[in-house]
Amino acid sequence: MRLTLRARQVLALAVVVLFVVVGSTIAHLASVARIALGVAADEGELMARQIYHQSSRVVAASPQPSPALLRQDPGIRALLEGMVGYSHTVVYAAIVDPTGRVLAHSNPRLEGELLPPRESLERVKTWLTLGIVVSLLGEPQVYEAQVPMRLGDRPFGAVRVGVSTSLLRQELTQAALHSLAIALVALGVAVVVGLAVGHFLLQSLRKIAQGMERLARGEYGATVELTRDDELGEIAARVNQLGERVHAEQSHWQSDRARMEGILDSLEDAVVVLNAKREVVFCNQTAEALLGQALGSGAGGAIEGLLPADHPLAPVVAELFDGGIERRNAAVKVPCPDGQSRELAVSSYRIPDGDRPGGGVLALRNLDPVRAVQSLVTYSQKLAALGRLTSGVAHEVKNPLNAMRIHLELLKARLGGGQPAVRENLDVIAQEIVRLDRVVQGFLKFVRPDELHLGPVDVNAMLSEIARLMAPEAGRTGVRIVQDVASDLPPVAGDAELLQQACTNLVANAIQAMPKGGTVTLSTGRGPDGAVEVRVNDEGVGIPPEDLDRIFRLYYTTKAQGSGIGLSMVYRIIQMHDGRIDVDSVVDRGTVMILTLPVSSTTASM
Repeated sequence: MRLTLRARQVLALAVVVLFVVVGSTIAHLASVARIALGVAADEGELMARQIYHQSSRVVAASPQPSPALLRQDPGIRALLEGMVGYSHTVVYAAIVDPTGRVLAHSNPRLEGELLPPRESLERVKTWLTLGIVVSLLGEPQVYEAQVPMRLGDRPFGAVRVGVSTSLLRQELTQAALHSLAIALVALGVAVVVGLAVGHFLLQSLRKIAQGMERLARGEYGATVELTRDDELGEIAARVNQLGERVHAEQSHWQSDRARMEGILDSLEDAVVVLNAKREVVFCNQTAEALLGQALGSGAGGAIEGLLPADHPLAPVVAELFDGGIERRNAAVKVPCPDGQSRELAVSSYRIPDGDRPGGGVLALRNLDPVRAVQSLVTYSQKLAALGRLTSGVAHEVKNPLNAMRIHLELLKARLGGGQPAVRENLDVIAQEIVRLDRVVQGFLKFVRPDELHLGPVDVNAMLSEIARLMAPEAGRTGVRIVQDVASDLPPVAGDAELLQQACTNLVANAIQAMPKGGTVTLSTGRGPDGAVEVRVNDEGVGIPPEDLDRIFRLYYTTKAQGSGIGLSMVYRIIQMHDGRIDVDSVVDRGTVMILTLPVSSTTASM
């Protein structure tokens, strides 16, 4: 049967609309599939890198690296379990040895078992678009983001993060159903419109086809300019909705990328990402701060053009791209804008693209904070050794003192009640022996501080506890203890017990300085250099100006019953923490003790 021209027009229109909608649907599905897979791969890669850096810190901090370190470290355990709970697509995170046996797993029951190999997400991303769509629409699969681990020049294992396609499949299925619905609506509308207004069909269809072509070319903001109130106008609106949906998906992907870049910007380590042409495609703020170069503003330019030719990082980049040589925590000194140099731990990673390098990643870590902590720990250990030595000396001094005291008592007993003048002299000798014993004890306590147990200390919580403990003593003399603390105060790096001892001593002195009552104010805040300041303010008798330079000397005191050790110990404790103590006092108006302490290294770079 021969079709009429109108029927052929309607049929042709239907076929064209069908092909256009199907093509746009496939393009949409392909775009959604690639975006979803890319986001999942980037998320898995980022999580694997986080686990890798935490594992590297644990291994580097141990004199004898072993797999048990990774399994027992609470930071790695929290990181593994937190990633599975945080992400909708990550089903497990694990650290395995070179044979594939699990060292640490988000599911502790699988530790010690062999983890079966799975397809790499990087390999899946290289598949053809149709293969990716078929994989996501098929049975749920688990692909892995993998980061190898090395100890020196030999493999130590790998970080493997499993990403499930079940959620990606739901998104792709929903997108396919929406696209199918749009296709059916568009086809039905095309037939109806073709029967009603055949002579306008081809012109309207041409506009729709042009709009779809622009969408296929990636012009997601383009719209079909068809101002009609009939079915063709509705089809054009549907096509525009499809473009808006694709544009929204692209915006969502860009938002995810921006969020990941924000996470990288918040890292303490510097990260620089290069493409195959050695061009900077991303660098976080820490990288620009450490290198003193505005790499972000020159993104897209080769790193050799952004850094001087003799820059210490130039050989690292050349080795990575030309020889495929990766470095791990290599110590490199880089110049600073002030003319000084800074030592960095540099790690380089190759991004493979078949047999050719697809790019590279440079991870830079500032070693100055690490050196400072190591120096502080070494110093405290030396002080502890000195304390042990003086302890022995003190015992050698105390033993003769005890013998003198015993024989003095025997001598008193032999004299009985006679010769009062002699007994008076013996009492003086006994008092001096007791005083000498007190001096030895005070000296021993001053020169033998406890070993520092460094960790983050919440200063506000510590002051609240001190105020609670000292409230009964303050109440007996009519003294009030009030607090004025900063709510956004970061933790300080220190020994919680020693810092509490120092602050308690200052509060006790403030209470004793107000025998007629008053107010002790405990306040905290940030100093001009970002350090934490603790202030103990009283309304007591004050300290004369001529005594301000002597109050921290050992055995110096203005109290009748004072030992002269308390403020010396406070000064010693603050000095051990690389801190500073300042005094501001006015006679008959009060005294302010100001402690300045460095913040914890985990928050200093934020």
